[in-house]
Amino acid sequence: MLVIKPENCSDVSWNEPVLVQLRFGFPEKIETPLQALNCLAQRWPKVGGEQYERARHLCMAALGGRVQCDTVRVAFVAAAEEADVLAHETRKPAPTFGNIEPG
Repeated sequence: MLVIKPENCSDVSWNEPVLVQLRFGFPEKIETPLQALNCLAQRWPKVGGEQYERARHLCMAALGGRVQCDTVRVAFVAAAEEADVLAHETRKPAPTFGNIEPG
């Protein structure tokens, strides 16, 4: 029987960091489930909420090797949106057309 264990998420970075803006600071990069868990546990402005609880639970599960790290990123982005701390740089930008101004 072949057993495949998910990667150890304590030392795996996401392909794209999540930028959050907490309090009055500059946007900061969250690149791993461990950083996300620390951010949620220590500096999150709104403790509680459905997305917050889901992200916190998935961070811990990822560190225990029970879920994939990319799953945690999606949950962390949802929690950041719920708490209104997702930096604008993380959101999908509107398409641009070079230097052409709408007219």
